Order: sequence, then C-alpha cells, then structure tokens
Amino acid sequence: MARVETCDIVVIGGGSSAFEAAVAAREAGAQRVVMLEKAPESEYGGNARYSGTGFRFVHAGAAEIRRFIPEVDDTLFASMAIPPYSADEFMADLDRMTQGRMNRELAQTLVEQSNAAVHWMREAGIKWEPLKEHAKVDGKRYFERGIAIHVAGGGPGQLTQWRQIAERLGIEIRFESPVCGMLGDLRRVEGVAVSGPEGRYDLMAKAVIACAGGFQANPEMRARYLAGNTDMMKVRGTKHDTGEVLRMLLDLGARPAGHWQSGHMSPIDAAAPDFETPQHEDGRGNTQSRYDYPYGISVNALGVRFFDEGEAQHSYTYAKTGRAVLGQPGARAYQIYDQTALACRRYPHHTASFVEANTIAELASLIGIEPAVLVHTVDEFNRAAPDDPPFDPRRPDGKATKGLAIPKSNWATRIEKPPFRAFPVTCGITFTFGGVDVNQKAQVMSTMDQPVKGLFASGDILGLFFHNYPSFTGQTRNAVFGRLAGRAAVEEN
Repeated sequence: MARVETCDIVVIGGGSSAFEAAVAAREAGAQRVVMLEKAPESEYGGNARYSGTGFRFVHAGAAEIRRFIPEVDDTLFASMAIPPYSADEFMADLDRMTQGRMNRELAQTLVEQSNAAVHWMREAGIKWEPLKEHAKVDGKRYFERGIAIHVAGGGPGQLTQWRQIAERLGIEIRFESPVCGMLGDLRRVEGVAVSGPEGRYDLMAKAVIACAGGFQANPEMRARYLAGNTDMMKVRGTKHDTGEVLRMLLDLGARPAGHWQSGHMSPIDAAAPDFETPQHEDGRGNTQSRYDYPYGISVNALGVRFFDEGEAQHSYTYAKTGRAVLGQPGARAYQIYDQTALACRRYPHHTASFVEANTIAELASLIGIEPAVLVHTVDEFNRAAPDDPPFDPRRPDGKATKGLAIPKSNWATRIEKPPFRAFPVTCGITFTFGGVDVNQKAQVMSTMDQPVKGLFASGDILGLFFHNYPSFTGQTRNAVFGRLAGRAAVEEN
C-alpha cells in the first residue's frame, strides 16, 4: 500500500506559472506548499528555461516602466520610446490575434489583472531589464507596442529568482517527481499520486494547482490533435511537456478549451536540434529563432513566396508563421535578404545557419532551388516594391507591394544590394493552445459546467488561445492565473 503524506497546496510543475502559484498560495496563508517537478533538478523550469520571458501588460508609459528598471542609466532610459499600453489596446490585440475566439471573461481577466500581476512580481523581488530587441533610429530606441521589459537573465534568470523567493518562503520543491494519478473525481480533487525517486506515494492536499504545461513535446499527441505532419516538427522548449497531466485532467472530467489543432509555431533554423534549442548566455532567449522575416522575403523549396511577410510586426505574426512553413514542401523555407534588409535586423544575436552569394542565381544554386525560379520571384517582387512611402522599421510603414498575388503589406524594400543571404528555416513549436477550461478564479471547470472543487490550473495547460497570440502574452498569462490560482486555492479552504 502506497504511503500517504499531507500538505495544504500541491502545485504540479516547476516552471514560472508553478512558482507564481506556489508563492501566491504561501503569501495567502498556506502553511505547507509542495511543488512536484517531473524533470531532474538540472532540467527543471519547463519552457521558461528556453525563453527570454518578456511580458506584455497594461501600463501608463515610460514613467511606470521606470519603476521596473531603476538601475538603467538615465541617458539610456531617456533614449527609450515607451508609450502607454491601454487595456483597450491589449484587448484589441487579443481579439485580432485570436480572431475573437477567446473566452471573453478570461480575456478580460488577463487584460485587467496584467498590471497588478506584473507589479506583484516586482514587489516579490523579481528583477527586470529592457528588452534587447528594438529598432534604433536617430539614437532613439523603439520597442513594439505593449512590450519593453523582460525578467533579468531571461527564462533561466526568472527561474533562479523565483526559486530563491520560494525557498525563503519555505516552499518545498521535489524533483523527478511526476504525478501519476489524480485523487478524486470531477466534483472534488483531494490530492495526487506521485511516482517519486523512492517509489509511489499519495500526497493529499486541500487543493491542487496544475501547472504542468502543454503536450508539444509528445509527437503522438501532436499527430493526434495538430495534424499535418506535426509529429515531425522541432520543439523549441522543454522535452518534458508531454501532456500526461493534461490527459489526467480530461479523463477526470475537466472541460477542454482552446484551439486543439493549433499552438505557438514559429520559424526556426532548419539545423536546430529536435528539442530544447540552445539559449543565449545573457538570457535573451532562443539562439536559433528566425524573427527578422518582415524585412526580407520567404520562399519555399520551389522558390515561391507563400505568405505576407509584412502583414504586421513580428510579435503579431511569428507564432503562426511556423505553421505556414510547415505546410510547404519538405516543411522547409528560406528567408532571403539583401544588405539593406540585414542592416535592419532586430535580432542580430540569433545565430542561425545561412548561405551567402553575390547573385540571386548563385544563392539559389547553393540552397537547391532552380535559379530561374528564384530570380523570377525576386525580380517580380522588386518590380512590385514601391519607392514611397519611406522604409520605417519602427512601425508598420505601409510600404506595400502592388499587383502581387501574395502581397507584402509593409517594409517592401527591393532585394538588390549584394551579397545576398538565405536562412533555411522550418517550424518550431513552443506550446500548444488546447487545454483545460478555467473560470476567473483559475478553478478548473468540469464537463458539468461546474468548478471542480480543489482543482486549479495555470500556464500552458490552460486552453486559452486560438489561431495566434500577441508575443509575450504567455508569461503574462502565467503571472495572472498563477497568482489567482494560488490565492483562490487558499480562500476555498
């Protein structure tokens, strides 16, 4: 018979949403909080370990952001253009990106609680830095709307800081401790079964908070839900998010939500590893992401363009662009730039593989594309690229092609200044959009349309997004719903 332990709150997971839920529960009065991390200690942290962990949240502008980064030199800070980001703007971005399919109450909760949640992190002791990614024009630094800061040290830095905070609060973290069963039913959850290093045991609790991530690292589940050769895609984040806890919750009677055939799928270096893309030492996130595509063109293995690279700034398109690449022959594409486009890169620190040549025909030969086709594609694009308005990398500039079947809506500058460069890319998945439904207190909802008592959730295991999402919303979601879950789990008891 399995041994039995008891505690106040069990948190399933060891990533940012799990730490946020655990810390919130402890601050709310829970005496004993136990985090159960499936991974070994050297690999704990879920997807945060492989992320730059930026945050999109409602704020009043530069003066408020200054509170997060007081150590930044005054001259440097004065060079940063940080306009306010309103609740209406955040909601409009969510509506547009998800095509209006998000649960309206949860979207409102995310938006309305975003400012308080990020300030709560700051007050808890989390340190911040300005984003490295920006456009610099005439000495002024321009960030994309709604985003300007990330946690100091990126994902690894955030995990280290949260772990220090959790340990000061007496929160217990158990590694190599996957949950192997839920104790309860769709009306009430009373604990979990754990497969620990020394054997199985039952951990009874007043509440369980599931922060175990999505199923993106499970090729069987990707093939079942996402379809379209998605079992072959590369996984940018942790290899440990394989969906077992999500399946347990569904089997228990949790209500599914979100877009089960979609996820965060972005373009990544075709030479990247199958799992866990390397990170920059300074915490700027993934080294092999390919996010500068708005300033060049992308072609498939036939040498033909296949999407509007300039639809919007990359933060509003990158999470769906990988899916577009996945649908091309061989699930591969090539990002093509000239020297003008390369000079405008926001992500020069990305170290993806590339080939370079002095002519487009030579470049085509190096990447295995029929030269006549790629030359035609580039020539056709150049003829359609206008002289006016002037190119402006700070914002969508309306510099759109004319007469192409697949337009480029912004930043359509001609590809004419050698040497030319081609970056081979494929699709990399970060997290899946299908998950469990929750209410505004982060309580998991059952298929009976009732909250499951004692069961809460936060992070990628939530079914929240559809089609696409604005960049840096995932970390904000974690903070908002992790904080709500931790507090509500204590209040319920």
